[in-house]
Amino acid sequence: MSQSDTTPEELLLGAYLRERPNGRAVVAADGRTRIVSAEAARRLSDEALALLERRAGGMVRDGRTEAYELPLPDGGWRARLTPVLDSGEVIGAVAVLSASAVAAGAPPAVPEPALPGLVGVSLSWRAAVARAVRLGGEQGPLLVSGEPGTGKATLARAVRAGDLELDAAQVTGAAARDWVRRMAVRPAPGRVLVRHVEALDAGAAAALVALLEQRPALRLTATHTPGDRTDPCLDRLMGRLAVRSLSLPPLRERPEDLPVLLAALSPRPAPGHPPVTWTVEARRTLERHTWPGNVAELATVVRTLAEERRLSGPVRPEELPDAVRGGAGGRRLGSLERAERDAILEALRTHGGNKARAAKALGIARATVYRKLRSYGIQGI
Repeated sequence: MSQSDTTPEELLLGAYLRERPNGRAVVAADGRTRIVSAEAARRLSDEALALLERRAGGMVRDGRTEAYELPLPDGGWRARLTPVLDSGEVIGAVAVLSASAVAAGAPPAVPEPALPGLVGVSLSWRAAVARAVRLGGEQGPLLVSGEPGTGKATLARAVRAGDLELDAAQVTGAAARDWVRRMAVRPAPGRVLVRHVEALDAGAAAALVALLEQRPALRLTATHTPGDRTDPCLDRLMGRLAVRSLSLPPLRERPEDLPVLLAALSPRPAPGHPPVTWTVEARRTLERHTWPGNVAELATVVRTLAEERRLSGPVRPEELPDAVRGGAGGRRLGSLERAERDAILEALRTHGGNKARAAKALGIARATVYRKLRSYGIQGI
């Protein structure tokens, strides 16, 4: 009988979640299923991930119960493989990158951005910004993906101040197609920003593909919000852009950034408007909110409070909008629950919100994903 009748897949996921906090690069595998943290996916090549999966499968096949260090083919990285046991039987392994490897491969220091929307101290945010700075300094297109309100356009402008900008959500149809064609005949369009690239129609997407084929070194930056829309021309464009891309983490996955964001988004005190500070209870309420509108939603909450409140002293939970207080759930998540929630949300983001694919990647049933999302008060995903 398994431990508490828990399936091997659930045991493997639990072992992964116990190692994942604090932004660790972690891979859990059993030779068939592979669960990869965002940090591991950023740092390891496909070759290294495949090696870890083979070694984990070997531990299962050979019944190897002792942990060991494994050199990886990625610039001196090492991983410690620890077996996952079920009633004494090896059912998988968890690989954690060693501290020395993480230190050696840490993302380069990023200058403190001047815009509040770029503030953040979490590992996932700093890694995304560091990648944007690196890719933004190179030639060729750059794709910045993420949920609404995560700061895609702000980041794009910060790393590549554009000479030309198109908002495909506002300029549509023939006007968008004409804009792309006019840009194509310019002798040196410089840096170009296309916002909401997913809103381009087939003609504009095809014209943009042709432009990139003609000028592969063009420093074009596109922002993209994943969705269900499919179109052959748009798919072709996204395939070309995805070669050099990054994804911004949603605010709910980086609660440690809330304090610095609150400080950065709070306006300077004006006559008749006391400074905005926060009680511990209010901060906890903000941490439990799922922030479907991400940093843009947080900025609206802070701005509205700063403009409308007349009370002195720190903001209390009852002053927060009903949507924020209602989405807070009513209980504070434990560290394992938060890790589990983050792993599910990370898988959903990776697979464009497709719950079946996210469940398969995590090695759990799709019904479990739905149940966990309900238990954490997360809706609309």
